[in-house]
Amino acid sequence: MPQRAPKDLANPTLAIRGVVISALAPTALQAEQRDSIRAIFGDLVWEPAIKTRTTLAEANTDAQPLTDTRAAEPRAMYELLAQSFLKAVPAP
Repeated sequence: MPQRAPKDLANPTLAIRGVVISALAPTALQAEQRDSIRAIFGDLVWEPAIKTRTTLAEANTDAQPLTDTRAAEPRAMYELLAQSFLKAVPAP
């Protein structure tokens, strides 16, 4: 069930089904920002947060297939997000 956006987002009629945290770097500042997003959106934040990875961006220039073992973790994160999406947005 979509929830309404918090009023401080300037569009209280906006319906939100989920929030994806992406490009998360392992720094204290990023952890604070992640926690702030979770405080604002609560259960709407989908897991897992997508970490900053260069593996996918560099796959073409490195001539490495996405089936390479370096791509396994990012692939798994996106599969988990896809499951969250399918739960939140059922097919018509």
